Amino acid sequence: MFHISKFLWLLLILFVGFVIYRLVGVDWEEETVIETFSPEVMEVNLRSRDEGADGNWQLINQTVRWNPAKTAFIVVDMWNEHWCESATQRVGELAPRMNEVLNEARMQGVTIVHAPSGTMTFYESYPQRRKAKELPYHQAPEGFPINEWCYLDPEAENPLPIDDSDGGCDKPCADGNPCVERTAWTKQTDALEIHPADYITDQGQEVFNLLAENDIENIVIMGVHTNMCILGRPFAIRQLAKLGKNVVLMRDMTDSMYNPSQYPQVSHFEGTDLVIEHVEKFWAPTMVSSDITGKPRFVFAEDVRN
Repeated sequence: MFHISKFLWLLLILFVGFVIYRLVGVDWEEETVIETFSPEVMEVNLRSRDEGADGNWQLINQTVRWNPAKTAFIVVDMWNEHWCESATQRVGELAPRMNEVLNEARMQGVTIVHAPSGTMTFYESYPQRRKAKELPYHQAPEGFPINEWCYLDPEAENPLPIDDSDGGCDKPCADGNPCVERTAWTKQTDALEIHPADYITDQGQEVFNLLAENDIENIVIMGVHTNMCILGRPFAIRQLAKLGKNVVLMRDMTDSMYNPSQYPQVSHFEGTDLVIEHVEKFWAPTMVSSDITGKPRFVFAEDVRN
């Protein structure tokens, strides 16, 4: 009589078990692991403007090398909807390219901060929001208005080069009437991914905590709108510059609120460029997304100058 050894029985049982698991659809493939590339340095080309003794402004171009681990990108007010429909449309056009920039920056080790002002209730349950709220407290300079809007400072800058007193909406709404100012936004546009390592905040103190706690040396601001929130938010350019931070505007990842019927009566995109020049003169240098992605700089479809 033929007897099967215990070893052969064990092999048979294992084989039958394997067949059963395959039949019920168990995935035996190894999980794909996406590695993060974190270079020691990132090269960034900065542009600023310096006023000469003759009163003329000269362009200054400089290439700098940053540690990505000590760099943060702050995304300002890229809302899902704006009261100005044309502004909403341009955010929709800009957001996919901005998402590429953010993804590449993450791969290089940059910290990403999402700052869609006035929508924190929507994000209350998000771990990225809780993480920002739970950062250790760091004291700002005594008396510094860390959570307040930063209005135009006549002692530090000239008046803005465009007139946005009408709200800056450059086109009528779909019904043919002027768009009415209102709080239309409820969250950040879904075209921008929020990753586990990111932060969500609209508070100046929380951003200050993040910069101090993570030893952030370089801050890049992107989003909308250049002449309003990009300059004025308590976590944006004027505030960070006054705090002595190395803050930079990504000039092809922004848009303005400017109506060409207002002074100086140039195109919407020329108006944006004038505000970018204002930033370069008085507050911070600028860069383009090409330094991060290696792709040509972003240009809006309606900007026919290029």
